[in-house]
Amino acid sequence: MEQDIRFCTLDGRRIAYASVGEGPLLVFGGRWVTHLEHEWEQPAARRFYEELARTHRVVRYDRIGAGLSDRELSASPTAESEAAALARVVEACGRGPAVIFACSCAGLATALFASTAPERVSRVVFFGSYAARHDIPAATRTSLVDFVRTNWQLASQMLAGLMLPHASGDEIAAMSRYKRLCAASDVAAAFLELDLTADARHFLPSVNIPALVLHRRGDRTVPVSHGREVASLLPNARFATLAGDSHLPYADDQRELHRALAGFLGSDLPVPQENSSPLTRREVEVLRLVAAGLSNREIAASLHLSEHTVHRHVANVLRKLGQSSRAAAVGQATRAGLI
Repeated sequence: MEQDIRFCTLDGRRIAYASVGEGPLLVFGGRWVTHLEHEWEQPAARRFYEELARTHRVVRYDRIGAGLSDRELSASPTAESEAAALARVVEACGRGPAVIFACSCAGLATALFASTAPERVSRVVFFGSYAARHDIPAATRTSLVDFVRTNWQLASQMLAGLMLPHASGDEIAAMSRYKRLCAASDVAAAFLELDLTADARHFLPSVNIPALVLHRRGDRTVPVSHGREVASLLPNARFATLAGDSHLPYADDQRELHRALAGFLGSDLPVPQENSSPLTRREVEVLRLVAAGLSNREIAASLHLSEHTVHRHVANVLRKLGQSSRAAAVGQATRAGLI
């Protein structure tokens, strides 16, 4: 797959966004500092996005001030300006309500956008997110921001080590170089200041859209307790912890993450009309999770069904498709365009 990079504007400022894949729209909220081209060159990141692009149109964008977007900040960023940028990207994609994937600090603007424009969001995934960094003393937040502004090279190395705690020296150096390519020190500092001081606790309770809150147990950048807090504030959220300690979704083992996403996003996938498929809507949903590698027990947990019910659905699929194994049924259904 190759990404398609395009541009839209917000208040005369250019926003770069990239898309890959076809299907329901899945937009990644604006993360700290990113660069669409350089991130796509990272094998682990590219594999992660391409896996999601098997079933969705995956869209990423660079915040104004970073990456391929306009690199100058005309004013200090705010939660409102970041929510407006997210809204503009969703509008530019023109595909109806979107799934928003909010990594880390992207949860702040995503929650504000979803609370004010719920008709434009179908569901939200919060990964490694937080409502507020109230656990960091004000003096420490100020020191971190000043450190990024005055010594961007050393600060980027330190933060890379937090995001990838078990990475090799070469991997941390590569992540540090990547962050410095994304934005200048003053821009990185301005975004860090917003991300460390903004507070989403007062509007998260008004986000009634279905939400999945995922957090790695050993995350050192944002402790898992923050993920629990986000889930507790959302009225329609499921919370799940994942193994690992990386703050980046495309690092650490991917199998558990993609299983959780398959269960949550499965109902967003296009389903053949009943008169064109021998399978019911629920059978298609179950078979997609079988194709994702989930066991009957894992499918039952994802869809809130009993394991016996899942077993019955799988048996019905095998019978209707005339196959004797799960793998053969998946292959047959894929070739026939049923999943």
